[in-house]
This record gives sequence, C-alpha cells and structure tokens, in this order.
Amino acid sequence: MSKSNDCWGIDVGTNAIKALRLVKTGNDIAVADYAVLPFKKILTTPDLDVNEQIQLGLDELMSRYDLAKSTVVLGVPGHMAFARFAKLPPVDPKKIQDIVKFEAVQQIPFPIEQVEWDYQVFSQPDSPDMEVGIFAITKDKVADFLNNYEHVGINADALILSPLAVYNAMHYDQQLTPESDGLVMVDIGSTSTDVIIFEAGNIWLRTLSIGGNNFTEAVAGAFKLSFAKAERLKQEVRTSKYTRQIFTAMHPVFADFVQELQRSLGYYQSLNREAKLDRFIGMGSTFRLPGMRKFLKQQLQMDVLRPEGFNRISIDGKRAADFADHTINFGTAVGAALLGLDEAAVSANILPTQQVRQRLWRAKQPWFAASAAAIALPVILLWASVLKTGSDYESAVKGTDADIGDVLREAKEHKEAWEQISQSKDPRQRIENLSRVLDYRDVWPKIMHDLNMAAAALNPQAETLSSQTESIKKIPRAQRRRIYIDSIEANYNFVMPRATAGGDEARGMAYHEIAFGSSDEQEEQDTNTDAGPLGMGLPMMAAPIPPSFEITIHGTTPLPEAADLLTRHFIGWLREHSDQPDHPYVIEVPDEPLNLWPVSDSEQEDRPNVQPRTRRQSRARRQPRARRAPRMGRSLGLDHDDMMMGPGMGRRSGRRGMMGAGHPDMDMGLRRPGRGLGSRRPTMARRPTRTRRQSSLPEGPEDIGVVITTNPIDLLPLRPLAEELRKNDWEFEIKWTIKLVKPEDARKAETGNRIKSPEATGEQADQGEVESLS
Repeated sequence: MSKSNDCWGIDVGTNAIKALRLVKTGNDIAVADYAVLPFKKILTTPDLDVNEQIQLGLDELMSRYDLAKSTVVLGVPGHMAFARFAKLPPVDPKKIQDIVKFEAVQQIPFPIEQVEWDYQVFSQPDSPDMEVGIFAITKDKVADFLNNYEHVGINADALILSPLAVYNAMHYDQQLTPESDGLVMVDIGSTSTDVIIFEAGNIWLRTLSIGGNNFTEAVAGAFKLSFAKAERLKQEVRTSKYTRQIFTAMHPVFADFVQELQRSLGYYQSLNREAKLDRFIGMGSTFRLPGMRKFLKQQLQMDVLRPEGFNRISIDGKRAADFADHTINFGTAVGAALLGLDEAAVSANILPTQQVRQRLWRAKQPWFAASAAAIALPVILLWASVLKTGSDYESAVKGTDADIGDVLREAKEHKEAWEQISQSKDPRQRIENLSRVLDYRDVWPKIMHDLNMAAAALNPQAETLSSQTESIKKIPRAQRRRIYIDSIEANYNFVMPRATAGGDEARGMAYHEIAFGSSDEQEEQDTNTDAGPLGMGLPMMAAPIPPSFEITIHGTTPLPEAADLLTRHFIGWLREHSDQPDHPYVIEVPDEPLNLWPVSDSEQEDRPNVQPRTRRQSRARRQPRARRAPRMGRSLGLDHDDMMMGPGMGRRSGRRGMMGAGHPDMDMGLRRPGRGLGSRRPTMARRPTRTRRQSSLPEGPEDIGVVITTNPIDLLPLRPLAEELRKNDWEFEIKWTIKLVKPEDARKAETGNRIKSPEATGEQADQGEVESLS
C-alpha cells in the first residue's frame, strides 16, 4: 500500500460505528477527527435490516467528514475470518513466499481460490527460526462486507482483521519489542471476544464465542426484559437498586468467560513452555462493568489494565477528555489507521487483489500523465530521425534478399522434418491422459460430506454430540436422534462398451472417451458406421455406460421409529441433494434403499456365557458371499486395516464410527458410546486353562502347575455407556448409487459451477415428499 500521511480507520460494531482520522507529521501522530455514531437499534435485534442500518450510519459519517482525500482502512471482525500460525524452517528469503503459499493451501480449510489471504513473517534477529501468520477470509464474506461501504461511495484501500488492528494499536502505543514482557490483549465485542497474546516478538490469536451480548441476554432472562431494556439496565448497574440481582444474573457468563480465557492461555503455554504472561490489557465496553478487572485479576493471577488514553497519539486539548473516555472502544480503528500510515507492526491486508490493483492504478494516473508529457517531446525528435533513416532502410533491404532466400530454404527443411515427426506418432493422446490424472480426486471427500449431512438431517441433540456421558444418559436411549455407522462399503461398476459389429473392444481410445463417449463419435454414429472412433477403421461402438459406485452403509440406531426417520430424513436428504453443483457425481437412490432388522441377540451385552458372533458374521449370514460388495478401502486397492477416518485413532478405527453430528469439525472416526474396545466381546471363546507337564518341572510354592491365558481385550476398561441395554436398537442397511459425471463437468464441480443434469432435476422435482422434511 502506498505511503500516506492522512488515514481514516473505520470499525463497524453491532452498537455503533467508530471512525478515527490520524495525521502523521514527521514522527508524530495526532488524532485529527473521530466519531462515534450509535445505531438506533442494536444490529442483533431480530427482523432488523442490518445492511440498511449500516448504510445509514455510513451516510451520516460521509455527511460530516470528507473521506475522499484520505486513505481508508477498514477493520474486519475476527469471527468473520480465521488465522493460522506455522513454523518455517530456515530458508532463503526469496523462497519464503512459495513456502508460505504451500502452507496456506494446507492450513486454510477452503480451496485457496475461494479465499482472500495474506501473511506476516515473525522472526528474531538472533534466531534462525521463523514463524508465519496466515490470515484469510472467504471471497463471498469479504464481498458482502464491502458492499455496504461501496453502496455509500467509500472505497477501502486496505482490510485488516480486528484482532490484528488491536495488536497494532497496543504495539505502537506500548512500544513493544522482542525483549518486552509477555502481554495478553483481550477485546470484548458484542458477539465475540478476540484474545491476542504477544510474547518474544511473536503473536497468537484466538476468537471466543462469548461477547457483551451474552451478559445482556443473561440480564434479560433473569428480569424478563427485552434486549434493549436489559442493555440499558446493564449499563446503569453502578447506580441501579438492583445491582446485586444484576451481578447474580451475569455470574454464569462471568464464569464461562474466565473458563474460556484460562483454556486459551493454558493452550498457548502448552505450546510455549517458557512463556511468561503477567500483563493483561482489556478493551471493549464490557470492561466498564464494575468489578470486572478485580474479578479477572483474582482468577487469572495477573495485572489487568484498562487503557484510559494513548501515550504516543496526541489530540487537541479540548477533546482529550472525551476521547479518553472512548479509548477503550477505539482499539480497532486506531490500529487500522496506523496501517494506512505505514506504522503497523502487522501489515497483512486481505483486501481483494483486484481492488488493490485498482487503487494503485488510480494513485499512479497523475504520474502517468506527467510521464506522457515528458515522453512526447523525445518522440517528436525521434520521428524526424526515423524519416531520415527510412530511405537508408529501403536501400539496405535490397541487399538482404539473398539472405532471406537462405532463411526460407532452411525453414522449409525444418517444416518437412516436423511433418515426418508428427506423422510418426501423435503425442496428444498421452498429453490428454496425463492432464486427467487428477480428475475425480474429490469423490470420496464429497461422499463423506454427503454422509455427514444426511446423518445431520436427523437433528441430533447437542448433548449426544458432546463427550459428557452424564448429559447423554439423561436422554432416554430410545429418544436419542442418532445413527451409528459401522461400515461403509463401495462397489465400483464400469461396463466396457463393445463394438456393435465384430465384437472387438475399442482400441486406441482414451479412458474418458470409452467411459463417457466423445462428441466426434456421437456425430459419426448417424452418418458413418465404418470409420470407427479416432479414424482407426474400427466398427462403431455401442452407447457407453458411465462408471458408478454402489454405496452400502451398515449401522445401528436406538430410535424405535427408525424406518420412518431414516426414510424421511437420511434417505430424503440424499434424494433432495441428488445433484449438487460442487459434486463430481449424481446420486441415484433406489425405490427400496433401506433394510432394517432388530439388533441380533448375540449383540446383547447382558447375556453372559454365550459366545457372540460379530456384526460382520451376522451380515455374512444374511448376504450370500458371492454378492457381497467390497469395503471402501478394498475397492480402492487399500488395506482396510490401514484406513483411518479420524485423527488420533487406531489402525482399525475406520470400521466402527459415529455420524449424525452435522458439525464441520465432527470427527467421523470417533467410536460411538458403549462400543469401544473395552465393550466389544471377543469373537473367539476364551481358551481353557492348561496344565504344565509335571515330569520335567520342579514342584514348589512358586509353581502351581497352571497357567491362565486371558484375552487382553478383557483387561481394557469399559466405555461409559457400555452397560446400556441395546435389545430395542435397530440395525439398518442403506444402499444408493453415485454416477460419475464427465471429466469436464467434474472439473467445474471443484469450483461449484457444474450445471445440474436435466435427468436429476426432473427426478428431484417429482419427489415432493422430500419437501416435508423438517
């Protein structure tokens, strides 16, 4: 970003717009203007047009001040974006950008082409180690965010995350250096809280989901008030006669807030064992609550400060007192303005690249005009020289005719050589095959996504998704809206098309042409039955059948109305989302995709002294061996025992897992409650005891002549829900088919631009019952 001595920093919160203009004179920075424009209603009010309120507030700001002559930097709330940190090995500075881009692709949980991102490298002069911070936001979110500003005519020169802006403000004001003591900065907003940790020249960020609105909602619930009245009551807590009752209502929120802070600080110190954090700076209106600083100091065991002004940023004496009262809310605006003045410690800018280029172009236009004027005079002089040398050129051309003839003869020889090479073997087929190596690489991730979303359609209770066993037990087993998927099996189906005449298979064709057919082949089928594909003289081929996968899942559910719920929700979701633009396949659900039966008696944990059979053995009895589909890992050429469906799981964790959470961070490889290693019964009966031979062994008190052989699984502890009876559970089997789309459509699906097929659209329109899903 180009240097500027005049910059506006703007922060749009849920209660008000905070805007501040900083002017740099030499090495001094001063506040030239500032404004706090409250909204008529808090933006979290139900049924409120948020964009309209923001645009009205920005219009008022534009009517008071002229922003066109200044640089404008906007603060983006931390909960809208995300930050990742990674260690870099000592490398050449020229290669840092390539390494950071590779790390960004690995760390950012979205395709890199769908996000706007930037990075900042943190390094110490006396240490070869480097750490990089990667900051990103999805393109659709940044477009929605900028829409309100562009609607009122505000053109942003940069975007910075709110927690980074707060860090820039504190870094400049506190004059932080790598030798400074560790500092914890906490900015409590209305809906979330940003935690910024500075230590040894590096920073670390985390955004908590607790904000000032949580305290207001607690007061509203305790006093049965509207949100607006509860907010006023919270702000008047110092003078209210209900001070004790107000703090009693907010106490659970205080406890949750401190617990989240302690968890974040503990996690950071687990990563940095030698970190010493003893200072705490709080920002945001919530820190105005009486007793807030004292409570945090007692719980966190560190000094808690609240800024009452800025040490290195001056302001006119008449407004100094009023600005000091608002300092606690101006951290983001000040840090954003410092970025526009090139005084920021972190300069990561997540403004879309196209808009950055437009800003640079407009800034350089005056220079282009001056440069054009400076170039015009030399051009005129050069034109006179060109006219003079024109005649000399014409005479020189005549002498080069002989040289041109030699060049033409040499070119002709090269052309003949190329024709011989090109006719010997056509390399385009191999190039085409190599270009399709990465086709359908996202089939299995999308299948896993479909399973997750279909299971989430059952709307499972939040308690069943947690690790709190007691919370799960409070819900009767028959009322837990969960399904537990034990196995996923996939059978790849592809029929090689044969010629309509002669019976020979097609030769010399690429795989995608065999599987899906080619446009040239379809045109020739109606006019020429002798040419064959690719002009090889082969007979015309029959219509191709696209490759597909038959997906079969086996699992259990405690719901008594399993048949109805699985049909309406799980299978209904698959039918409703049979053709998704970002999927490289189309889902086809048969008329009767569901098989359901009660849990077999051998699966009951309350039947002692009975040798059980495993779930695989139960399915083997119901399904003939010749028609059993291979499991997912086996159909891909992988060893099933090497598959893992979640981080931190064992070698066989992919065989038995749970689904139905619907949460993007859900681990699909987690074992379901009550079905861990400790609760599974062995598939073989325990061996009886055996007696040693007495003839060759001495007798004594140490040798009793008997060795007890114990199954190691029996030594493992039972999982918390293993004692629950499962006799009323249901086992189920669901089958459906996915048909792969053409490779060119699969590539469009990676960006979500694939056009739905007419067949899938018609099928989806006929399934009216899916619309009744809750």
